[in-house]
Amino acid sequence: MDAEFTQLIALLRTWHGRKQRRDLLLWGPRGLLAGLLLAVVLATVARLRPFLDNAQVGYTALILGVVGLLVTLIVMLARRATPLQQARFADRQFGLRERASTAVEISQGVLTVPAPLAQQQLVDALQTAVRVDAKAGLPFSFVRRDWLMILLAVVVLGAAVLLPNPQETALKQSRAVRQSIEEQVQALEALEQEILNNPELSDEEREELLDPIQNALESLDPGSASQEQTVATLSEAEAELRALGEQLSTDNLQQRLQEAGQPLADNQNAGSLGNALQNGQLSQAGAAMAQLADNLPDLSVEEQAQLAQDLAETAQSLQDVDSELAQQLADAAAALQDGDVAAAQQALQQASGTLQQRAQQSAAAQQAQSAAGQLQQGRQAVAQAGQQGQSSQPGQSGQSGQSSQQGQQGQGQGQGSGQGQGQDSGNGSGQGSGSEQGTGTGGPGPGGGHAENVFVPDLVDLSGETGIDVELPAECIANPAQCGGLLSETPTEFTNEGSTVPYNQVFGDYRDAAYEALSDDYIPLGMKGYIRDYFSSLEP
Repeated sequence: MDAEFTQLIALLRTWHGRKQRRDLLLWGPRGLLAGLLLAVVLATVARLRPFLDNAQVGYTALILGVVGLLVTLIVMLARRATPLQQARFADRQFGLRERASTAVEISQGVLTVPAPLAQQQLVDALQTAVRVDAKAGLPFSFVRRDWLMILLAVVVLGAAVLLPNPQETALKQSRAVRQSIEEQVQALEALEQEILNNPELSDEEREELLDPIQNALESLDPGSASQEQTVATLSEAEAELRALGEQLSTDNLQQRLQEAGQPLADNQNAGSLGNALQNGQLSQAGAAMAQLADNLPDLSVEEQAQLAQDLAETAQSLQDVDSELAQQLADAAAALQDGDVAAAQQALQQASGTLQQRAQQSAAAQQAQSAAGQLQQGRQAVAQAGQQGQSSQPGQSGQSGQSSQQGQQGQGQGQGSGQGQGQDSGNGSGQGSGSEQGTGTGGPGPGGGHAENVFVPDLVDLSGETGIDVELPAECIANPAQCGGLLSETPTEFTNEGSTVPYNQVFGDYRDAAYEALSDDYIPLGMKGYIRDYFSSLEP
């Protein structure tokens, strides 16, 4: 009985294997088709919005097709069937009338029958199974419709890969902007680390320098931050750092010290102090000042008198640039004149501490200006990211092209005809007409004039735009002057309204106001792109 049952089980396994191969031929193409159809959907989306370029569509289609096929194969091959399940399938597929499943159930003890009857049943089932023609009863088949759909999907995907994608330019620009934003985030993180590792900064100065950078990092997310938001964020951080650098700057003091330190430099007992002051080496001057305080008791009366006179002259020269330091030097001079060496030493030690503080301020100011310069470069990089043909624009040569401008102020004039003209008071000038698409003049030269090409948008007819009614408060209607100058203005005739304004002093305010207004629903959607391109191209 065991031999007959083993032979029957072998037949059942053979038939089950053929069933698996048949199912693979049936469902494998369908898995491949599912992946290709998903790729077709993605390719269609890529044609409607910036999503994937043509090469990525091709790679995505290949990957999705292979994944769909592999998933189907794994699912089909992972299915395991028990001998009873295999027997029941054979009974249904080959018309064995429950012979195979009955033999398996008897062998497994599910059915209890006398041994002679069980043997007869097994022999009958085996004899019937041997006569089965598996190829005829379980044929391999191909569904032509599935293969036609696969062919159609391949043709569609091929066309999507080979034909130009109208969204590819916008996609490249979007990626360039996103990459530029990521680079600026990395640059801000590196700048933050640089400030943290600067040993010349005090804790308070380090905190002041880190505050605008950390705020910018919190506002910038490469995945969601827009180009306009990034430019505005970097511009704000740059402005804060520049203001901080100007606040901490000791340039005026160092310039005055070149002259004020001369008396001390000529004094044989304070020569190192005077030389350090003249060279703007505030930290070394502080150390020399402390050393001079220690050496005061060793000086003769005549030397102390001469030193007092030199300190008084230095204090007088510094009075209008650093009153605190000047007062300390004056106190030291007065104490020496009175013969109070101890008081003079104390005043010089205080002056030494002040010089050390000024040295820290100078380091912080330099760090702030350096950080602001990096943010300016980053802001310009983000503003120009994704723009096409920058290097081929006539008249635009970067910093080297700006060096030819010698004017000190920029003058801008605008007329209702759509023409624009930028001039400076030096040797550089340029003109641009609104009738020429994509050209014009703008961008400041060193003197504040316009030296670079800027974006001049096409004329857009806004006559069909629907305005928004705004209800003014009652007090504005009764007294317009209380609600701002605009409501109190009266119609006038426009003449030559040009005024002389340094370009680089006003551009930041206009740009920030424009970018902030981009989020306002009052601006038509069709105009927001023009505003962004215009101010991005005007970046100094």
